[in-house]
Amino acid sequence: MELDPQSRAVVDRLNASGVLPFRNHDPVALRELSLKLRPPRPAEPTTPMAKVREETITTPDGAFQVRIYWPRQLAERETMGAVIYFHGGGFFIGGLDESDESVRAIAAKADVIAVSVDYHLSPEARFPVAVNDAYAALCWVVRNAARLGVDPARIVLSGDSAGGNLTLVTALMARERGGPAIAFQAPIYPSLDMRPRPAYGSRRTWGAGGYILDNDDIAWMLGNYLTDPAEGDDWRASPILAASYAALPPALVITADHDPLCDEGKLYADRLAADGVAAEYACFEATFHGFVGYAAFLEVGARAVDLLCDRIRRALAVPEAAIAVA
Repeated sequence: MELDPQSRAVVDRLNASGVLPFRNHDPVALRELSLKLRPPRPAEPTTPMAKVREETITTPDGAFQVRIYWPRQLAERETMGAVIYFHGGGFFIGGLDESDESVRAIAAKADVIAVSVDYHLSPEARFPVAVNDAYAALCWVVRNAARLGVDPARIVLSGDSAGGNLTLVTALMARERGGPAIAFQAPIYPSLDMRPRPAYGSRRTWGAGGYILDNDDIAWMLGNYLTDPAEGDDWRASPILAASYAALPPALVITADHDPLCDEGKLYADRLAADGVAAEYACFEATFHGFVGYAAFLEVGARAVDLLCDRIRRALAVPEAAIAVA
């Protein structure tokens, strides 16, 4: 199956941008240049929020920002579920502004408070700094839940690509450390195996080049993220290597069929189910790695966002009996 016409047009434009392949550039200098790969930001956000605010989280690895989105005013004593979102970008690019439109859409359509995490980037901050940041963000949201208007029993983790990796790693860390509790997880085309060139069929089929992400760029990104290739054997880097997924939160796993990472997402969903965790797998056809970020221009991206938000709303729904008691 070929890319659908809309996806093909986006891929052709990105391949002609001069940004790809990533490995031809300095990773730090590439951050500004990589904005050519992002959908153009409107002068005014297309999805207005009742309130948007940034706050700082300080950790032993340094401080980082989170951007919090309230889609509407809360009624007196009302709390909302929350989505903690980790952006993609190979651990070396991306940030709050680049993911702003996507996170706004999630906040509005899923009716949640969204917290976008600006974790430290490589190569300045290498593994496991981003992992520590992600878990620290979860703990911070729970500690500040009353002030933010968040129901700490209704927290979702989500993220795309590298952020999908952090979604799963954070869920595993929360299980290993006895909390905080997570109600649902939704990794989007996650990068789950950081070992050198693992032998997944989708990497062989789609990683040769031409579909935005290729195997040589993946290896280059890992060289910037990991200090030593042996760190790829650590489940905090390669969560697909975790011994068990039992007791993890239920999941929606989204992938794209023309993506070198497709098989990792499918394997994760299958292993969740095998370990007794409710898992829904949705592979969107005829599209590429990164398609959800282009939801404003791609029908397939808009469908994926709608599915994501529908599943978040269902996972966080409060039973009517509980509402009546409150």
